[in-house]
Amino acid sequence: MPKNFLFISPANLTTNPRLAKELKFAVKQGHIVDFVGFKLGGWSDEVERETISGIHANFHYLSALRKPFFKWFFASLIEKLSQIIYPFFKNSLKICAYAHSKRSFLLHNYLKKNKNKYDLIIAHVLPTIYPAYKFAKKTKTPFIFDVEDYHPGEHIDKDAENEKKRREFLMSELLPKAHYVTYASPLIREYTLKLLKNYSEKTHLVINNCFSQNEFQFKENNTEKIKFVWFSQNIAHGRGLELILPEIEKFKDKIEVTLIGNLYRDFYNSFLKKYGDFVKIVPPMPQKQLNLKLSEFDVGLAIELKTADFNRDICLTNKIWAYFQAGLYIFATDTKAQQLFLQEHPEHGIVALNHLNDVERKLVMIIQKIDKIRGDKQKRFEEAKKFSWEVERQKLLKIWQ
Repeated sequence: MPKNFLFISPANLTTNPRLAKELKFAVKQGHIVDFVGFKLGGWSDEVERETISGIHANFHYLSALRKPFFKWFFASLIEKLSQIIYPFFKNSLKICAYAHSKRSFLLHNYLKKNKNKYDLIIAHVLPTIYPAYKFAKKTKTPFIFDVEDYHPGEHIDKDAENEKKRREFLMSELLPKAHYVTYASPLIREYTLKLLKNYSEKTHLVINNCFSQNEFQFKENNTEKIKFVWFSQNIAHGRGLELILPEIEKFKDKIEVTLIGNLYRDFYNSFLKKYGDFVKIVPPMPQKQLNLKLSEFDVGLAIELKTADFNRDICLTNKIWAYFQAGLYIFATDTKAQQLFLQEHPEHGIVALNHLNDVERKLVMIIQKIDKIRGDKQKRFEEAKKFSWEVERQKLLKIWQ
């Protein structure tokens, strides 16, 4: 029997492939799907139109921009006032949620006016947890929350100590009220559960960030240069490129690098421009198109910096799964999550310690082993099929019942 599902996001499908896969699967299963998210401005809004094209769901977008001005101004004011009075209302879910993100206020306000009936509410990313909980309680509907990142461990620019406490409070109080909680990595699950006093192991599931196997293809590569690839939403400072590109430059006669994403012009001018003789830049593209393109490469760069924040140390990104499923050899830095991943899949890549001597040493090893790396690509590609979205999504059928 088809059910009515409500998906809630503080962003859009383009910037959250994990949510996009889940929503598309719900539609494919014949469920009636509503989505509430945000217009973000910039490149992702344009790609979003292509992303949702052909998906038979009802899409509703609020504005994260300054237009309409009054809504933006009022939401910003609520957020700021909530931050000011937070020390006096530390046990208020509403104050913590509004102080955490104005999008919590905007979503809560929107859902209060929503008269539709749903069988299940599915919320992704922390600004949605309070609105989802309140709407679920009001309508007597079960809700699922997806912990894609360990939010208390993310880098926080302003009011960091209070904001970390707000995030921990929201998660510790509201996650036990969810019908199910899903996680994007084993370590994120492990550290989140430490925040909770009461929980059932059966309702806290890891759903890996795998993609559909149909989105990948196998291609041999016999180019003279070894082809490295790196992708992210944005090509900018602080993504690890400052660590890796100066080291790869030493071997630019043997290696070329393709970067895929939205290029920050200031980063290009101040850093990237000087590496133009071996670095290519490709604009962002829908995830399915990107996954197909990955077949052209030999090595995928997963250069997460554990020094950036604790979440970086324990998360498994979309990129490491995409490289894995494309059969690429993974060059990973030594975050806890990536080390654990490549300990479990040792033939699929190599871990470089986060210092320059080891990065250079591991690059030399890849150059020396490139014939074997290329020769084993199809074996890696076939092995990765055991971990596709077709496998992972079976867990969703259970929790959607």
